[in-house]
Amino acid sequence: MLSQDKRNLLIQRRREEILDAAKLVFARNGYRRTLTDTIIAELGVGKGTLYKYFRNKKTLFLAVFYRGMQQLREVIRVKIEPITDPRQKIINGVRTYFEFFDNDKELIEIIMQVRSEFKDEYRQNFLEMYNDYIGQIQQNLKNGIALGQFREVDIEKTADAISDILQGTLQSYYILKANEKLADKTQAVTALLLKGVLKISNEASAQSRELQI
Repeated sequence: MLSQDKRNLLIQRRREEILDAAKLVFARNGYRRTLTDTIIAELGVGKGTLYKYFRNKKTLFLAVFYRGMQQLREVIRVKIEPITDPRQKIINGVRTYFEFFDNDKELIEIIMQVRSEFKDEYRQNFLEMYNDYIGQIQQNLKNGIALGQFREVDIEKTADAISDILQGTLQSYYILKANEKLADKTQAVTALLLKGVLKISNEASAQSRELQI
């Protein structure tokens, strides 16, 4: 007889398998054109198995979205939060954000579909995540100013602008269906952001060139 820990592990593994299959189908077919039978066929399981974990198609779709957003938050927490140098934090933050979506292009499609199909759910999740990471951007700007790396700027508006640039880049990438990687835009976007916040001085210019963008 399985222990409770092993049973929970199997349940979690099956749930992840369903979410993985559903993400591929939703990204490929779109929410409205996706049938739960198609997801079931992709998984090779019975209909009862799917509904054991998710009540309906909407619940499953939003679970795919929420998981992706949580994975993004976790990547940021692990790779960005420990960095103490404000300039390097911007550089690594842009690179990490773009590389994350390069490795999960299906999630870009899911995000755009959620924005279209379920505006209220998207807005709620966006605000929760936004309040989290915008606070981190604001704090990094404050740290950069305190250390003399960044010039005096409007913290809130500048943080909003940084967020808008990243999201705008992601959206234009989705619309244009570009063949290049998002990470290829890292240097251009980073240079633009740093030019906007760095103090204008020979020392700052030299230090910014030393960073590996």
